[in-house]
Amino acid sequence: MPTCMTDPVLPPIVVDTASPITIGAQITEQIKLLIVRGNLKPNQPLPPIIQLAKYLGVNHTTVAQVYNELISSGYFVGNRGKRTVIADSPFIRQMVARKSFYDLLSQAFQAASQYGLTASEFSAAAYAQAVLVDRHQINVAFVNFYPDSIEISACLEAATGLALVSIPWAHLHTKEPQALSQLLSADLIVTTIKNLWDVAQIADPNKEVIGIEVQPDMQLLSHISSLPRNAKVLFVCQEQSSSEAMKQIIDYNVHHIESKAVTLECVHNNVPGLQDFDLVVGSTYVEKQLSRYIPKNVKLMTFSIGIDPVNLLVLQARLAAVEIEKLM
Repeated sequence: MPTCMTDPVLPPIVVDTASPITIGAQITEQIKLLIVRGNLKPNQPLPPIIQLAKYLGVNHTTVAQVYNELISSGYFVGNRGKRTVIADSPFIRQMVARKSFYDLLSQAFQAASQYGLTASEFSAAAYAQAVLVDRHQINVAFVNFYPDSIEISACLEAATGLALVSIPWAHLHTKEPQALSQLLSADLIVTTIKNLWDVAQIADPNKEVIGIEVQPDMQLLSHISSLPRNAKVLFVCQEQSSSEAMKQIIDYNVHHIESKAVTLECVHNNVPGLQDFDLVVGSTYVEKQLSRYIPKNVKLMTFSIGIDPVNLLVLQARLAAVEIEKLM
């Protein structure tokens, strides 16, 4: 029978001893899900291993293995003599940005439940399906010229249904071995149109490189387009490079506004004054913190991007063709 754990620090985790999934894997995957859903937040401390094991009614060695695995994979941060905490890193933020994937899993399980499948049967069926798909899965590499906060990889994954290998251009430019190996092993390479030539110079001549055009979310672009001439728009992110990237994408599409890019720290120090702007645009990572500083007469919007529909159709057609080639 499943046993539940309720703790002031960690939301409920369920251990099902009848499941074909190992207890360690059950705990690991539920912790990842709790991070994605926001139940576990960056820098939040976790219960000591022995305490968690006692709550769950499992061997403390199993919990220790889970903690060690999550530390080594970047989900947790463990310091000698101190409590283990949820990591506060771009890796965790990128994971949280994939919440839609976990929402799809939830919908799939609800559909499976209507056919009478139990959680154990659903997990076994999902594993079998994944193994079959993985055999013919296309290996797609995305060479990213933008900071992770722009979330182009997540947008592409949502549009194509593929798990992409995201390779920062800086790593390729300096010829880092891992980045070069990832590019070499890809069945298809995707990058932004304006950077197509740069990537093609490094990629294997026999590898196909496809370009996509990144464009702002239509709701955001429509609002900015409706602003009067010389309206002032401020772009805010944790890092200056990310703020500049957001500004660059908007400036490429809209030319009648005055725009400025700063960090969240600058806003915190009131440089520049937010009351001087008609619109403030923040990344998803700083939206909540930024909302504390916004005057009532200034609108705050969240920055998000999309892929040009024509480029996306071309990419999807090429993905289908490559997949057929792999099956033959």
